[in-house]
Amino acid sequence: MADTGSPDAHEPEYSYVVDVASLPATGIERPIRPTEAEMAAVAERLGLQAIDRFDIRIAVRPWRGSGARMTATFEADVVQTCVVTLEPVPATVRDAFEVKFLPAKMIDDPKPGQEIDVSPEDDAPEPLGGETGTCFDAGDVTVQYLSLALDPYPRKAGAAIPEEATTPEEPSPFAALAALKPNGKDQ
Repeated sequence: MADTGSPDAHEPEYSYVVDVASLPATGIERPIRPTEAEMAAVAERLGLQAIDRFDIRIAVRPWRGSGARMTATFEADVVQTCVVTLEPVPATVRDAFEVKFLPAKMIDDPKPGQEIDVSPEDDAPEPLGGETGTCFDAGDVTVQYLSLALDPYPRKAGAAIPEEATTPEEPSPFAALAALKPNGKDQ
């Protein structure tokens, strides 16, 4: 899920880089918050009318020696566009997630033909990136989880698709075949 430094990676609209190499043994726990300009850029990236508030709390702890485990919670006040009326739809989005990171050399790539065991409870670790190969972007990862938590079809309260906007039901192609049967009976 996290994009941690591939050559064709996008430039994140909100970035809060954590260097695992300088992480204290007890880890870190802190609130982080994008600026107004960063929230506007994230809103544009996600197709939102606005993000009025985006509060994030992260906890990063060492994991498996040279890796890290980040747990995070966020709450964002967003304005989406109603899929029916195109009017603004304000919403508060909350979520919590966990992501694990390891140096790329410690992550096994599956070999061709190798069976891969996928467990929804245990996501595979993401590779650390950056110039040193020891960093990940907590801000960008959180933006990715925000995008997953958004309502994909926001509707303003009471918004309904107008009757004239619905297409009339077309007759089934099999109705024409039924009309060809003599007396409409099976033979």
